[in-house]
Amino acid sequence: METEELKDQRRAGEEAREQAAKVLKESLKRADKACKEAKKQADIVYKEAKKLAVDKAAKKEADKAHKEALKEAVKVREAIKKEVWVVWHASWDQRAEDLAKAVTKSEERIDRAEKTYEEARKKADIVHKEASKLAVDKAAEKEADEARKEALKEADKIRKEAQK
Repeated sequence: METEELKDQRRAGEEAREQAAKVLKESLKRADKACKEAKKQADIVYKEAKKLAVDKAAKKEADKAHKEALKEAVKVREAIKKEVWVVWHASWDQRAEDLAKAVTKSEERIDRAEKTYEEARKKADIVHKEASKLAVDKAAEKEADEARKEALKEADKIRKEAQK
């Protein structure tokens, strides 16, 4: 059985998951976009360097620099993606921890409510038994039965309230 508090926690978790998924998707998209832009800039610089190169050695150096710039663009993209995933996992670890705490708290509350209910029921039974022994007529016995019934109803109401 879930308490209202736990249901609220789960709803909030779902909303947070949806938001986090949007942020994750957008962050990964931006990392790819940054890589493409870096490659595009490297290509522009490379073309200009090739035009300005006067000999084979300079052209070879431009090729090497271009190749290295493309590798660096990919490295930067992968570093960004790695960081995005680290943040993603950290937020979910925290979310899981928060949910586990809420579940434990909810279960403890329900257990306390059940114990309280059982104690109230036992006390109502004892009082009823004593009142029945002391009853001098049917009316008094009926009154004892009604008092027990009301005590049990109240205990059940309190238990149900604690489980919300």
